[in-house]
Amino acid sequence: MKERIKFTVVVLLALTISGLLGTIPFTESYTGQKIAEYMSSPLPSAPEPVLQGGDFPVTVKDLSDSLVGGDSSDWSGVIASMYGRHDVSLVNGTYDGEKWLLYFNLPEDVHVGLYNLTLTQGAGSEAMTVHQSKSVWVLEDWPESITFSHTTDIHAPQKDTVFPTFILESNFINPDFMISTGDTVQSETNARAWAYLQYAMFHIEYPTYLLPGNHDYSGYGGKAFAIYGGKLNYTLVLGDFVFIAADSSADGYFTDEHISWIESQLQMYPNKVKVLGFHHSLLSSEYGVGQSEQELLMGGYITANWEQIDDIADTMYFTWKDSEDNPRPVAQELLRLIQEYDVRVVINGHVHRDVIYLVNDKHYFITTSTTGGGLPPNERHGSRIITLDNDGTVHLDPYAEASLEIPPNNIPTGYVTYTYRSANDFTGTAVSVSLENMLEMDIDEGRLIFKVSKSKPLEDYIFVGEQPVRVETTTTSEGYVFDAYFDVAARSSFEVTLKAEDDTVNPAFGVELLEPYHSETSTMVTLTASDYGWGLKEIDVSYSTDNGVTWTPVESEIEPILTGTLYKDTFPEVDITFEVPAMFDDDSILVKAEATDYAGNTENYMSTDLTVVAPIVYTLSVDSEPINVDVTVNTVSFSTPFMEELEEGTYSITVPETVNVDGDEYILQEWSTGSTSTEITINLTQDTSLSVTYEEMEVTEPEPEPEPEPEPEPEPESGGGIPLPGYFMFIGVATSILLLGLKRSKPI
Repeated sequence: MKERIKFTVVVLLALTISGLLGTIPFTESYTGQKIAEYMSSPLPSAPEPVLQGGDFPVTVKDLSDSLVGGDSSDWSGVIASMYGRHDVSLVNGTYDGEKWLLYFNLPEDVHVGLYNLTLTQGAGSEAMTVHQSKSVWVLEDWPESITFSHTTDIHAPQKDTVFPTFILESNFINPDFMISTGDTVQSETNARAWAYLQYAMFHIEYPTYLLPGNHDYSGYGGKAFAIYGGKLNYTLVLGDFVFIAADSSADGYFTDEHISWIESQLQMYPNKVKVLGFHHSLLSSEYGVGQSEQELLMGGYITANWEQIDDIADTMYFTWKDSEDNPRPVAQELLRLIQEYDVRVVINGHVHRDVIYLVNDKHYFITTSTTGGGLPPNERHGSRIITLDNDGTVHLDPYAEASLEIPPNNIPTGYVTYTYRSANDFTGTAVSVSLENMLEMDIDEGRLIFKVSKSKPLEDYIFVGEQPVRVETTTTSEGYVFDAYFDVAARSSFEVTLKAEDDTVNPAFGVELLEPYHSETSTMVTLTASDYGWGLKEIDVSYSTDNGVTWTPVESEIEPILTGTLYKDTFPEVDITFEVPAMFDDDSILVKAEATDYAGNTENYMSTDLTVVAPIVYTLSVDSEPINVDVTVNTVSFSTPFMEELEEGTYSITVPETVNVDGDEYILQEWSTGSTSTEITINLTQDTSLSVTYEEMEVTEPEPEPEPEPEPEPEPESGGGIPLPGYFMFIGVATSILLLGLKRSKPI
């Protein structure tokens, strides 16, 4: 494990969809799932860390009515990710009348990373299953330092491109985990908010942790959050570090019960480095109506003592101040806990602003602007990167270090972008990436994940272009996973290709109108460019409306598409859609393009006039069995097997009734349409395949004809004819006399 693990806290909502263990496909009808309905721990919003070969706990209700309170041996489990699939063995389990507490053991050889968990109760046809995506966090060793990302106030589904854009950026920065400090959704009663959040967060590639804010209480008092979002209060222990997630509720402060619970958790881990997270910041101000920018608190270095809490009253957020419902001792008690138990980092949200206070040069109170929620003037969407060493030393990211007292001082969202330019799904032997870092900070060991085919040996794969500083390779049943780590300087970019073979195939193009052409309205055109080798590097597109005399360029940058319903960073095929203004009847629309792939292959394309309605063509295929025959399609003759692109329309297809092949006779039996005629008619409105079957005719040998009997010799005519020799006449007379004598001598 690397010496410095990076840590981020946001919520990865688990999906309890039966059978769902892989990437969620894009769908605008994705429905938010009740992630904590059956399994309350671990969750995607609170993954369970466990070492290779170690044990981890699971809290789950009975799934089967027939096995309520049965034996713990009824349970089995599987973890799965892109790195592989592993059975986890049951160690033991107890049932308290409502739920099971089960312990499972990991195999030693599980790759580090985040895994989906599937539990099964029972066996055979009676088995029932429950799933939690990205809920088991496998580590090699407990870390000596942690780096986590702090986000807050996503307010899903507001500004629906901000949070997915953050996910893309942070996946490359690759913190150890993320914490999001509340207001995860705009309203807990909004089903679309949970669907947006769960779909977007499914694409986070590291563990995420979520806690509630006042908007997560808007409607059901936090009950919906507890089912769709996760735990309201919990503690994460990670080696020498402990993170306590606490619920400041809809009111914006802790009750006495909350204070007691937080102190009990701190008492359990006296020697660990501590982080405390809750939604409503203790030290900050909120931009409100009638406030000027000069009246806002900007953060900085202050001295404070919990015993003199009144000294910092002007620095406290108003919900923590003395009121009928919230006596000041609650805030005083909170500061006491932070100082007495040496909580090094306190992270908050709520005010939609950046505010950092360093109290007594020891305790960091960090409030961060939103990752989707609305912004007051002069603020920006952003996040933080915070590193903690196991001796309690705190390191802020370069933006916070350089401007701690002058907000905004977050890492701005959307300043790291990249795209995979070929199919990154184990099907290809090459994947290319183009990345741009527009941040004013270096990124050390940013991670890109390459998933390539096992059709080539592992040792054949090499990196071309930018070289990673280190690479981890994993062989799975699907293919090879390359975790490649890159150092990237501020305001720089790079390109890299992982490949196992050369690419000699040019890119390909296609073009179509989204609607039939009408001269009086604008025309929407889509040009599709594709390259399934090393991937598309550059595309130039332009169109002409005057038969190619002048050309108008079209924006054709390949950029990720990130919304609440679509997360797309992989482009073996790119659609470029643009609008051509309305024209006169005699104008034309031509599109030209040039594309270059990462292997240097270039393809040029020129369309026909798109104002001319191109004929619709379909493929007609005709085959015959068990012999090839002549086919006439309308008036044109072919031989089977036959395949041709023909315009939409009606076609007459004729074949012979009998065929002689090498002396053998075949007779038509039937078409695949069921017809037995030698001629059929089809209406070609789609790609169509036909076949015709022949059968060999039996040949029977004819019976031999009897040899003809000799015809009797004609009697000679008297006085004429052919004269007979004398001895023939003598024999005839003698024979007659003999026969006559025999007849007379026969007894009566």
